[in-house]
Amino acid sequence: MRHVRVSPTAAQQAEQAAPATRRRPRQSRSRASLTALQQAFVQVLLERGYAKTTVREVSAVAGVAVGTFYQYVRNMDGLAALCIHQHVHALADALRREAAARRGADRREIAAALLTLQLDAVQRQAAAWSALFQLERRVSPLDAYRRHYRQYVDIWRAALAAAAEPPPRLDGAASMAHCLCYGAISQALLSQGPAADFAALRPELEAALSACLG
Repeated sequence: MRHVRVSPTAAQQAEQAAPATRRRPRQSRSRASLTALQQAFVQVLLERGYAKTTVREVSAVAGVAVGTFYQYVRNMDGLAALCIHQHVHALADALRREAAARRGADRREIAAALLTLQLDAVQRQAAAWSALFQLERRVSPLDAYRRHYRQYVDIWRAALAAAAEPPPRLDGAASMAHCLCYGAISQALLSQGPAADFAALRPELEAALSACLG
């Protein structure tokens, strides 16, 4: 009997990439508490920096008891990793929707649309993304980074495969497109902070993407 490898769905990939929580929120109230903790964490992180961010303050800003914090995550690193995952996952979902809306279009048009979405989404929350990119290297294990990388490359591959004329080297083009976008955006925020010059970055990335797509 021949075994066929079935690729995981987008939902399964996101589930595999998600940091482990102590308790999975099932009720709407529980999900609201976990969401409030994540939002409070980002707020306190931007106001005080990670070294001065405490469980007590994050819980107070979220409007939940300290005990509730520990029901869902083990420590501050765990909450930070969860916030990073949620930001990455939300952006991935937006990219999938944009790619689906561009099926059958020219591959350069698809690439330009995905690039614009990423730049605009990150720029709207530049301070948060800048802080989370810095934390990613501290709190996210290498396996999580690799899963996120594969997730985004798969998004690019599916988007370009659905173009009117897919690039001749589809796998290489998808990998390079993600590396160009993620690398340029993350390095701009890491080196320049929230004031990164996205207006200057945009045409440079557009030209690089056009060249790699052939």
